[in-house]
Amino acid sequence: MGTIAAVSAKVEDKVAIKTALISVFDKTGIEELGKYLASKGVHILSTGGTAAKLRELGCTVQDVADYTGSPEILDGRVKTLHPKVHGGLLAARGNEKHEKEMGDHKIRGIDLVIVNLYPFAQAVAKGGDFATCIENIDIGGPAMIRASAKNNASVTICTSPGQYEGLVKQMDSNDGCTTFDFRKNLACAAYALTASYDSMVSSWMEKQVSEPPSTHTISFDVQRPLKYGCNPHQVPAGLCAVGGGRLPFDVLVGTPGYINLLDAVNAWQLVHELAQATGLPAAASFKHVSPAGAAIGKELTTEERKVFEISDDKELTPVASAYVRARNADPMCSFGDFVAISHKVDKATAVILKIEVSDGIIAPDFDEEALEILKAKK
Repeated sequence: MGTIAAVSAKVEDKVAIKTALISVFDKTGIEELGKYLASKGVHILSTGGTAAKLRELGCTVQDVADYTGSPEILDGRVKTLHPKVHGGLLAARGNEKHEKEMGDHKIRGIDLVIVNLYPFAQAVAKGGDFATCIENIDIGGPAMIRASAKNNASVTICTSPGQYEGLVKQMDSNDGCTTFDFRKNLACAAYALTASYDSMVSSWMEKQVSEPPSTHTISFDVQRPLKYGCNPHQVPAGLCAVGGGRLPFDVLVGTPGYINLLDAVNAWQLVHELAQATGLPAAASFKHVSPAGAAIGKELTTEERKVFEISDDKELTPVASAYVRARNADPMCSFGDFVAISHKVDKATAVILKIEVSDGIIAPDFDEEALEILKAKK
């Protein structure tokens, strides 16, 4: 077993971007970023089509093969797996021994890495055979990402076009440098990406072998952050999906909490089935994942209007009637509830809901006027 020792390095808050390594499969946004880096005089190391594109933009580009002195081999399987690349990524800046070895081996320090990965998930989704999917497993990309993220004291690692705008703002705000806090955030995102990527490969491989491993890894995609979990001390929290799925609903206004979402999906199932069974609009009032009331949209009698404090001149559509009945089944327990409506929410329902203390509402649709009324509600 090898020895693991502490490496002394000087951690600078701001590191100037002088040399960048760019190797991307997805070239979205690379034109704008390339022009920006060219304007800053950044020396770029790159490969293949990415290098050609960056040269067109006026960037100073050196082919990785020219830099390392080793050509791309094995049909491109080996391009960046070289000591002059990974030395430039992993060298501890300010460490005399590392600095000397870099000089001895003519290794250039790499300050910025822009990398994204082969589209393994897309190859699987297209029904590629075993050999095709295997060929779409990226090796060099994850190696560079992990090395760069480990050395976040000196290296900025971008793994998504969505991060380019933040990078440009960082460099503009810091005289061509990035801050340590920014680099750490990107490093965390980078490790999350490689973990998710490996999870996809592992999950796919399990279905291809006769003896699956005893360890199974699942990655979750955060669809939206939550204020907190069940209780305020449980942060950070998020609503996640597995395997690239998406939520079965859209959040139009506000930031729901975890219990709000449990109330919403459970209440929705109740009103959906109730409406199907009766043919009438249905409503439910949920609190802490339990129904405080549920009802269908039958017209209120004069006596019921009085009991529920609904004046005779107030419009009550079938949808509004369902809500009034559900809310008043146990009005004390419904205080601060989550409402579910089986049909499109109309203005009459929104006007009544507006005056109640309620956390949210789930429905298949909203009249434009109703939605504007509810948007104004705290």
